[in-house]
Amino acid sequence: MTQLAANALSVHRDRLRNAAVVALLLAVALVPLWSVDIPPLTDYHNHLARQYILANLPRSEYLQAFYQADWKLAPYLAMDAVVQGLAGFVSVDLAGRIFLSMAFLLTASAPIALSLALFGRVTPFALLGLLTIHNQALSLGFVHYLFSVGFALCLLALWIRLREGRPWVRLTVFPVLVTLLFFSHLIGFAIYALTVGAYELSRHVDEVRRRTPRAPLSLDRIQRLDLLSLSLQCLLPLGLFVLFGPPATTLGQNTHGGLARKFGLLADSVPYLIPPYLWTQDRILAVALPAALLLLAAMRKLAVAKRMVWPLLAMLLLFFAMPWNLLGGFGADHRMLPAIALLLAGSLTWKAARDTRRRIPGAARSQPTDATRDLARRWDAFAFALVAGLVAVRTAAITTEWRAADREYAEYVRGFESLTDGSRMYYAFGHAGSAKQGHLTTYSVPCLAVASRHVYVPYLFTSSASHPGITMRYTANYEPLERLSPGPRLVYGQSPDWNAILDKYDFFLLGNERFFDTPVPGQLVPVYKGTAFTLYRHPAAGPRSTTARAGG
Repeated sequence: MTQLAANALSVHRDRLRNAAVVALLLAVALVPLWSVDIPPLTDYHNHLARQYILANLPRSEYLQAFYQADWKLAPYLAMDAVVQGLAGFVSVDLAGRIFLSMAFLLTASAPIALSLALFGRVTPFALLGLLTIHNQALSLGFVHYLFSVGFALCLLALWIRLREGRPWVRLTVFPVLVTLLFFSHLIGFAIYALTVGAYELSRHVDEVRRRTPRAPLSLDRIQRLDLLSLSLQCLLPLGLFVLFGPPATTLGQNTHGGLARKFGLLADSVPYLIPPYLWTQDRILAVALPAALLLLAAMRKLAVAKRMVWPLLAMLLLFFAMPWNLLGGFGADHRMLPAIALLLAGSLTWKAARDTRRRIPGAARSQPTDATRDLARRWDAFAFALVAGLVAVRTAAITTEWRAADREYAEYVRGFESLTDGSRMYYAFGHAGSAKQGHLTTYSVPCLAVASRHVYVPYLFTSSASHPGITMRYTANYEPLERLSPGPRLVYGQSPDWNAILDKYDFFLLGNERFFDTPVPGQLVPVYKGTAFTLYRHPAAGPRSTTARAGG
C-alpha cells in the first residue's frame, strides 16, 4: 500500500470514528427527555396544556365552554403543527416529546451541519453545541424559539453546501423551507435571513476585491441567481408578516433595555449557556471553556472560518439591537445567546498546520509532513474524546436533576385526580421576594390539570393583542376570570384577591401559603396535600353546566 493510500485510509477511519461519536452523542442528548414523564421546562407546561385543549376541544362540551381555537397565519406555530399533526396517531404527551426531540436534535445538529458545510468534516468544536443544549432559554421553556434557531442554522448550512449546485434547488426548495421556518418563529427567520445575507455579502466583497477594475454592483450569473433565490425566500414570509403580523400598538411596546444590559448578558453568557446542574464541573467548565478557546486562539491554533466572520458580526449587531421586550415577549435579547454560540461552534476549526522545515527559495510551497498530520489527528482525537466525555457527564447530571423534578411533578398529577370535569381551578404560589422565588419550573405545572380533567385554569398562553400568534383564546364568558386576581407568582407578601375569586373558582391550588399576607379562607377544604402545595375545594364546587356563565 502506497503512503498516499495509507493516509486516505487513515482519514476515512477517522471520519467513521467521528461519525459514530456524533451519532452516539446525539442519542445521549435525548436521554434526559425520555427518562421523565414531565420535562422541567417552565413555559413548555403551558404550551403543552394548550395542545391538550386543542386536541380534545371538538369532543368536550366542558372545554368548549372555557376555550376556543384561534388559528391564524402567524409565526410561533412549530409546536402546534407538529403536536396537532401527530395527535391523531399518538398521545398529546408523546407528540409533545417528539417535538422536543426535534428541537434538541436541530440545535445539537446545527454546528455539526455548519462544520460539514464549511470544512467537509465535523470538528471537535462543533460538538460544543451539545454542551449548550440545556441552556437557560431551554429551562425557561422557550421551545418554539430554540426549534427555530436549530432549523435556521441547519438551513444556513444547507445553503452553504448547495449554493454552487443546481440553480433550481435554490429557486424552489429554499423558499418553501424558509417559509416553514417563518412559521416556526419570527426571530429564527430573522437569524437565517441575516446570516445568509451576511455570508453572501462577504463572498461578494472578496470577489470585488479581486477584480480589476473593481465593480461593486456587477453580479455574475451565479450571484444573480442567488440574489433572486434570497429575494424569493424572504418575499412570502415578509408579506405574511405585513398582512397578519402584530398590530401597530404592539410594535410600540418594544423595550430595548440599554447597552449596559447587553454587555452584562455577554459577560454572563457562559453560565447562561451552561447553567449548573453538576455544580463543580459546570462552574469549572464555565471558566475553563472560554479560557481554553482564548488560549488556543492566542497560540494561533484556533481559527474562525473566513466566510463566517461577517455572519458572526451580523449576529452580534442583531443582539445589541434586539429589544429586551419584543412584540409582547420578554427576554428577546438573551435568547440570542444560544444562536450566537451555536454559530460560533460550527465556525471554529484547527488552524491549518504547516511544515516547520525551512523553505527553499523558488521551491514549491511545502506541505505538512506525515508527522505533522499524525500529530494533528492525535489532537483531533483527544479533543473529540474530551468533549464527548464532558457531554456524557453533564447529560448524566441533567438526567438526575430532571428525574428528581419528575418525582415532584408526580404529586401534582395525583392531585389533579381530585378535580372534577367542568370545574374551575385557580392557582398561585407565594414567595418572600424575587430573590427567593424557588424553582421557576413549577409555575406552569398546574396548567397540566387539563390533561387529567376538562377544567378551566387561568394564566394559559392565549391569543391577545400582546400575543397575536397563539392559537387559542378563552371564551368571552371566561376571558375576564384570570384578571380578577394577581398570579401565579405572588411576591413581597401578595395574596390572592379572595373577595374577587372565592365564589368564581371551585378549586384552589396554592403553594408556599406562609408568604401570603392574608390567610387562606377557612371555608376552603383541603382535598390533597403535596410536598410543595395544597389543593383546596370550595364547598359549593361541582361540575358546571356548559351553558353557565363565569359568574354562575
